[in-house]
Amino acid sequence: MDILLNMNQMLILTTSSYIAWLIATSADADYIKDNMKKGYKRLNEGYIERRLQREVKKYTKTITVKMSFVDKVELFLIDKSNIRRYIPFMNFYVLLLMSSLVFFITYITIYDFLRFLPSSAIIAGVFFFMPSIVLEIMGFYNSDYTRRKLGYFISVLMQWIDVKEDIIYAFEKAIPVIGEPLKSYIRDMTVQVRRGMDPQDALTILKMKIDNPQFTDFILNIKQNIKYRGDLKVLLNNMEEQFYKLEQEFNRRKISTFWDKIYIVLAMILVVIIAFMLIRSNPKALNFYTNTIEGKMYITLFAFLYGIGFYIMTTISRFKH
Repeated sequence: MDILLNMNQMLILTTSSYIAWLIATSADADYIKDNMKKGYKRLNEGYIERRLQREVKKYTKTITVKMSFVDKVELFLIDKSNIRRYIPFMNFYVLLLMSSLVFFITYITIYDFLRFLPSSAIIAGVFFFMPSIVLEIMGFYNSDYTRRKLGYFISVLMQWIDVKEDIIYAFEKAIPVIGEPLKSYIRDMTVQVRRGMDPQDALTILKMKIDNPQFTDFILNIKQNIKYRGDLKVLLNNMEEQFYKLEQEFNRRKISTFWDKIYIVLAMILVVIIAFMLIRSNPKALNFYTNTIEGKMYITLFAFLYGIGFYIMTTISRFKH
């Protein structure tokens, strides 16, 4: 009886394996891959559409009202960084989850080395904000890049204004020929307008996402033109000339606050790494800082000062919204 049962099991296993092999060999890998890509694209586009619908409902009612903390994080970190181009489902809660994971991993690593809760918590607390700092740097880069491409963008708008004197129409037609991150920002703005948002409000959100003084001037001029129905072509022509001259001046003076901030962040990270290596390589220092109360208090004080320095660094070039 046992022999028959074993033979039956072997027969089922062999048959299942053969059927699975037939399915695998007969399947079109390219067809499956294409369908998976299309499915992901549909899910991604559906998520974007639902997010923009929520923005239309929210901002048409609250654009003039003070935003909540969650709204500010969504707008000034997530939207401004254009991180949804790479992580479509990114939002405040995903960012909070990522930051919490970084905190716990850092805390466990530091505590395993220092064996002292206060200093470990302070250093891990600093690293808790690292994902936000990365998003802020991405947003800073997007802002700087948009400033450099503003003259070209205006020239593209002028070509479509010759076809139809409608700035929203020109924005929409310019999308295929402009690069990221401006492409995503403009696409979202035009979708918001099509969904019923007032163009003035949609342009205000666009301005806040890019957060650049030159782009802010551009948007303010466009809003005034929409409001008072001025000569759009003359306005764009004047702004194009102005922004090309401004960019020449930026290049002549070699102004780049983006890279300055990158260097500061890297220096702050290297401080922790170098301190860790120096303490670990010296047995006396390692014993003093990990096994004595005086050493642990010194480490806590250093960590506290480091946290203050990190906070000052993050606010040193941040615009007040």
